[in-house]
Amino acid sequence: MQFCIHPNCVRVSVLDFDLSDMPYAKGARFDPDKGCLPGTREAIIEEITQWVNSPDGDNVSRIFFLSGVAGSGKSAIAHAIAHLFDQQMRLGSSYCFDRADQVNRRPSNLLSTISSNIADLDQNWKTCLCNTIKGNRSLCTTLSVTEQFKKFILEPAKALTTVGPILIVIDAMDESAEEISRKTLLDVLAKGISDLPSNFRFLITARPERDIVNAFSGNQHIFCKHMNTIDKTSNDADIALFIESQLSGVYSLESEWPNKHWCRMLIESSGGLFQWASTACRAIKETKGGLRPTERLSRFVSSGRELDGLYIEVLHQAFDAEDDTVMSRFRSVMGAILVTRIPLSMSTHSELRADDDPADLVELIVQSLGSLLSGVNQPHIPIRALHASFFDFLTNPDRSKSYYVDPSHHHRTLTLSSLRIMKSGLRFNICGLETSHIRNTDVPGLNTRVEKAITQHLSYACIFWADHLIVTGYDTEILDEIVKFFHCRLLYWLECLSLMKRVNVASRMLRLILDWNQVG
Repeated sequence: MQFCIHPNCVRVSVLDFDLSDMPYAKGARFDPDKGCLPGTREAIIEEITQWVNSPDGDNVSRIFFLSGVAGSGKSAIAHAIAHLFDQQMRLGSSYCFDRADQVNRRPSNLLSTISSNIADLDQNWKTCLCNTIKGNRSLCTTLSVTEQFKKFILEPAKALTTVGPILIVIDAMDESAEEISRKTLLDVLAKGISDLPSNFRFLITARPERDIVNAFSGNQHIFCKHMNTIDKTSNDADIALFIESQLSGVYSLESEWPNKHWCRMLIESSGGLFQWASTACRAIKETKGGLRPTERLSRFVSSGRELDGLYIEVLHQAFDAEDDTVMSRFRSVMGAILVTRIPLSMSTHSELRADDDPADLVELIVQSLGSLLSGVNQPHIPIRALHASFFDFLTNPDRSKSYYVDPSHHHRTLTLSSLRIMKSGLRFNICGLETSHIRNTDVPGLNTRVEKAITQHLSYACIFWADHLIVTGYDTEILDEIVKFFHCRLLYWLECLSLMKRVNVASRMLRLILDWNQVG
């Protein structure tokens, strides 16, 4: 048993600690498999490593801001650095933003997640944090980033006993939220970082978007580096090593273009972008579509540089833009993937499809996109873009041309599908509880019952249907379904939310429904 002896912390037994009320972003941690290929990016990794390990002092930057265009390899570096310092027990926290999952990975979850992670590293931090939030549920769930920084970071930092560097990695800051929603977070990080103990280091990556660059520029505590400052020769050598490792088993390439000329062709076409090379390699190894690897490579290198040209060629090989049926199905599936509030699996998307869509619609489309999406060959793994730039591409008509997807058209389908799923799936006492006279937390094995009784598509429908409704135009068909829902399923819906520990969303959803109806 240990006790906090810092004067700013009340002495509390470590056995009393419980941080479960603090918001925590599950899945935001670094992924070792997404780091750099061994032997690549050695210079920049060494530079960041030396910065982290540099002696504490006023002249040492607290933030290393690494910026670069989409596909330049920032995230791979962030994952590699996080993995390196995690192995050394020097990683305080890692947090990877994801534009497709802003429900769970959002600015208001960042500091509470970081603080909870540091609590696992330093016992006195944990003690002080627990005393700060104990018995104060409203503080645990505050959305004020300024208050979070003060209560979750600065106050526990006063009790910190860990000696040596503590690294915090924040990847893809540009995917955290819209500019207006991340302004306070940027201000807090830029201005408040100097108030932390001198052994703290923050590695932050982002595209060079104006608000982020402006927030971090001209600050003596922040070192800014752009990926375009990496030596071209070194960058090309890294890309060459990566391409060779990915395509070493495709022997037909060397037969067609001996002495690794095929590799040089890809390097030149990549324009220095790792993401271009990565996407092209995955697509070249693709076995579907009736094209040989050599034919795919030829088309990729002739499609023009930049990611957009590569994306269009990959899509062209999978989907005939002149076929109305094919393109209608493509837009239906990709539109749903773009607008769902969290990443969903192929099986869940299939349940959420429109009534008149074929049962195998989702599988027909996504299984041809293995070079651009993950989760396309396993029915229960969430589908995600392998790189955020692909979703940006799809939603910009000037870039995606015939493959443009307008997300706004798909909210109506998801609203109706959600109402249909709740109509058929919700029922009285859905988990078969023996009595209603005890609290959910006291029901033995409740989590197992919930997982069995409440499917992923029913869970999604219950939590997010109003989010899709509010951006759907007023519609009498939808209104009729909502009226029936409230008459027959309202209490079942609230029970289901309660069992999933999400009843807190009900009031917000009811307000959204009221707003939608008043507009109509």
